[in-house]
Amino acid sequence: MNATPSRLLGRPKDMEKRAAILAAASQLFLELGFERATVDRIAQAAGVSKLTVYSHFADKEGLFVALIGCKCDEHFEAREFVDLAPLGAREALRRIATSFLNLMFHPDVIALHRVLMTSASAETHMNEVFWEAGPALTLAALVRLLEHFDAAGVLRVARPPRAADQFFSMLKGSEHLRVLLDVGVPPDGAALAELVEDTVTMFLRAYAPD
Repeated sequence: MNATPSRLLGRPKDMEKRAAILAAASQLFLELGFERATVDRIAQAAGVSKLTVYSHFADKEGLFVALIGCKCDEHFEAREFVDLAPLGAREALRRIATSFLNLMFHPDVIALHRVLMTSASAETHMNEVFWEAGPALTLAALVRLLEHFDAAGVLRVARPPRAADQFFSMLKGSEHLRVLLDVGVPPDGAALAELVEDTVTMFLRAYAPD
């Protein structure tokens, strides 16, 4: 009789521990880099045992991948962009663009990019892991959406992978690089909204059906 309530009461605690582990990992990865941010340090910072960390994540690489996924989930309302297709091309692309820019200019993401850039020679494998867990999945999701719009005749996109890359590249422009190099500040909300509208309008004109 008491087994089910006990399990239900335990689950929030497990989620709280998972969140604490992810928060500690985020802080230590940014402060120390991937190699120096050991599981022991992460567990201590999260206030849990090392065994608890491994009960939630297979290894440190799995924890890193989960952290990237969480950052994306915080900003994208749908990681599978095809789910936004019923909104129409303009609104779907507008929402993707807004989420993407909010993610790219988030302080934690900027800091993570800097860590990966400065440790590229020492932690090439983790740069590849980051690429596959974040940017590659985001690009692939947009490719599938563009393929959907092309098949429906909403857009004419001969090379969806090229078009997806163009879309995100236009959004980042030079501003993102300036912020990464710490010679610029992230655009404010009004500037980001204007950038989104300009980019989406240009993209739709370039790939409008004949």
